[in-house]
Amino acid sequence: MRKFLIVATLLFVAQTLLGCALGRKEWPSAQKSEDRFSLELLNGIRQDGCLLLDIAVHGAANRLWRIAIQYESVGSEEGQGCSGCPFVPREVKEFTRESGEFNLQGSILKLGLCGLESGVEYRFRVMGTSELPAMPLESTDVYESLP
Repeated sequence: MRKFLIVATLLFVAQTLLGCALGRKEWPSAQKSEDRFSLELLNGIRQDGCLLLDIAVHGAANRLWRIAIQYESVGSEEGQGCSGCPFVPREVKEFTRESGEFNLQGSILKLGLCGLESGVEYRFRVMGTSELPAMPLESTDVYESLP
């Protein structure tokens, strides 16, 4: 009878402890289908030492928190990239949602990068960061801006 009580007590304790551990508990995570966005360059114009860009934000445009234009000048001088070489951005201009230069109209983002040297070719790409840290960076292809 004493063995029965010990076994019954152990089974009751084991069942109670295992029952508490059932179920999967996780931190909330981003739903990729609802929270993801992608970037596409629609238009880019050089005007008066500035590069003016129109970028389409497909998907969850409201999740776009920071955008960066990565760029490098192309030429034969020290510190410049070459046209056929891999893209190595030497300078970055960042915009956050709070900045006045972050101009998102619907799903079109309008940006301007000024201070470019006239007569110099530039290569650039646009990188977007989500407000959700688990989401990957999104970027456009690398484009060339002729002088």
